[in-house]
Amino acid sequence: MTRPRPVQWLRDHPFAADIILAGTLTFLIVGGLVTVDINTDGQSNREIDAIGWLLAVPQGALLAFRRKAPVQALLASTVLLVPYWVLDYADPGTSIPVLLLLYAAAAHGPRPQAERAAFACGAVLLGVMVVGVFVDTEDLPAIAVLANLVIFATAWILGDSLRNRRAYLAEVEARADRAEQDRAEETARAVQAERDRIARELHDVVAHSVSVMVVQAGAARRVIESHPEQTTESLQIIESTGRGALDELRRLLGVLRNPDATKTSDPPLTPQPGADDIAELVVQWQQTGLDVTLDTEGDPVALPSGVGLTAYRVVQEALTNAMKHAGPATVVVKVSYHPDEVELAITDDGRGVQPHSTDLSTGHGLLGMAERVDLFGGSLATGPRPGGGFRVVANLPLDTAASSTR
Repeated sequence: MTRPRPVQWLRDHPFAADIILAGTLTFLIVGGLVTVDINTDGQSNREIDAIGWLLAVPQGALLAFRRKAPVQALLASTVLLVPYWVLDYADPGTSIPVLLLLYAAAAHGPRPQAERAAFACGAVLLGVMVVGVFVDTEDLPAIAVLANLVIFATAWILGDSLRNRRAYLAEVEARADRAEQDRAEETARAVQAERDRIARELHDVVAHSVSVMVVQAGAARRVIESHPEQTTESLQIIESTGRGALDELRRLLGVLRNPDATKTSDPPLTPQPGADDIAELVVQWQQTGLDVTLDTEGDPVALPSGVGLTAYRVVQEALTNAMKHAGPATVVVKVSYHPDEVELAITDDGRGVQPHSTDLSTGHGLLGMAERVDLFGGSLATGPRPGGGFRVVANLPLDTAASSTR
């Protein structure tokens, strides 16, 4: 619901609103002092003189500070009101400011100071009224003291309730802000995790495919005149590898464009590779000229899709690095199935990765490999072999439900 403009302006300018309130109440007090009848119900009050004006008029003006300095304004109002009562001036609303300031102190003042000030002012004003009951020749009724006590207590309770409500709303807003911040951070983490996953996929696809195409292109260049038929075979491998890489890149870019890619009209996505595709991967590398063999130990079991993809990518990255860095070498890929884990061991007898190599595959590739394995609670060991060569050993637990909670 939209508030009227004047109301909204007053909410946006609280000090100006307090000045308007102070001016209004001061005008009413002045009007009351001018028109007050000091002889009512057979009682006679002191006639309003200069002292009465000095004690009464500032009462309204103090309301201008009801939010900026409520405790000080309450104390000042009490100091002015006590002699006004003691001197027995007529009361044309001069006690209203102290009630409003008591409310303001409870609502806006620092709680310890406000409580002490309210207790002191209440005790003084109550004491004046009690004395008036016993010494006033005009018989101030005791019920009036009780009524004033109830009114003053009500003013404090209402102000304190406003403070508590404001604190509650502030806490609710703070919790909402924290929840929104937590959701934003969770979303950012999820986005970053997805970017990391896609980056690993892109690296694996590009590093593997480009390595194959570079090797085949070099082989074709060397035999293009002496063995044209081998050149044709190499070109066919380059073509098929490039097409496969384009399909993979198209799939990944489709995910970036539209996470709900299965509902688009794009060509159907190929399934993610898994452990069952390692044999085909080894054959592909054999066709490029890499001396690689596959050894399977144990009874193969169906791996969860995430574990299977990780196993495939580990072998793919290890063979890519072997092709780039091992030189003329024999590579052995051993896949061992155990009751609680699958072990991948890729070893070669080549020269290994050079210690100062800055190649993207050996740097980001091994890091991405480690991240993939760690994601499923596995372990990865890489390094040179005794006597030469390089080895990559990855252990992936089969109990992914437990490992994924790490």
